[in-house]
Amino acid sequence: MNALRRLPWQDNGKDAYTPEGSGIVNAIADAMEASILVTSREDARRAQALAADSAASRAELRMAVQYLARAVEDATLVADLRGERLGIDSEEDAVHRSAAAQFPAVGTFLASEKDRDER
Repeated sequence: MNALRRLPWQDNGKDAYTPEGSGIVNAIADAMEASILVTSREDARRAQALAADSAASRAELRMAVQYLARAVEDATLVADLRGERLGIDSEEDAVHRSAAAQFPAVGTFLASEKDRDER
């Protein structure tokens, strides 16, 4: 059986998966990841333009922060998804493992929190 690929969308609020391969679902996921990155770059450019505009209002600057936050969140999702396919743990997983090794009680807590979040 092939490994499963986490998709860049959710199904009923839960992560969606498909077997890795060259099928249509994987092609759609690849296209969606590319589209997410294009949008993230556009949002970052828009935020930079607003930040550089000395006449920008507070509301416009708040909007710039929202653009940047969304761009970072979306780009991080794509990085995590691609890292999973390469067998690279996300930074969050690495932090959890490190804390679990150094402080067993913290590791137990983190594992229980992760299980709770996945439910």
